[in-house]
Amino acid sequence: MFPGLERDMELAGLDSMRARRGFMVAALIGPLVLAALAAWVTAGPDASGLGVTLMAGLGAAIGWWLPRAWLEGRRERCRMEIASDFPVMLDLLQISLNGGLGLPAAWATVTASLRGTSDALAREMRRVDLESGFGVGWSASLAAAAERTGVAEFRSLGSLLGQTQRFGTELSRTIQVLADSLRHEEMQSLEERAHRASVRMLLPLAGLVLPPTILVVAGPLFMMLLEGLRAATPD
Repeated sequence: MFPGLERDMELAGLDSMRARRGFMVAALIGPLVLAALAAWVTAGPDASGLGVTLMAGLGAAIGWWLPRAWLEGRRERCRMEIASDFPVMLDLLQISLNGGLGLPAAWATVTASLRGTSDALAREMRRVDLESGFGVGWSASLAAAAERTGVAEFRSLGSLLGQTQRFGTELSRTIQVLADSLRHEEMQSLEERAHRASVRMLLPLAGLVLPPTILVVAGPLFMMLLEGLRAATPD
């Protein structure tokens, strides 16, 4: 199996071997099935060989693209799920630390509590826990998680843990500051997307609303003008 494809399936949440095999079957058979279907639809008494070949090639290209587009969309949904649930995870981590647990125990507790509600984040946290347990270190494990998932918050948390260990600052307090900062950034991002959406809606609204408005306002005036011209005499 290709390492890049295997990594994408892992990030998309295809954990079981059955799910991965199903995707591989769809990725391999999809181009053949759509190519044969396109050729069968195009073929006919008057069809040219070149046209049938081109349609079969188009079907194969679509069959190759569809499974990968689905996998990329699923991976992006997992990334967005992790990013949106990250502040909640930090809150739970802070509560566990304030309860007297050490970082490894608090991390394992939060990982277990997130299973079933945020499986993508729980899966990455479990992997970070395993890597740190093998001596990789929290900062390096979280940086690797950021590279795998594309969620920069993992790297921010790793830097925070490194600074806490270096300078001896209170871990729960710094985690709270990071959670508040992430929520503030998420709110700003939502506001920016709302502003962009309102700007993008101007053109469709103008195209849909302006012509009927002009017709309603100018239509009666135009009809009155025609009637006036018809009623006018040479005198």
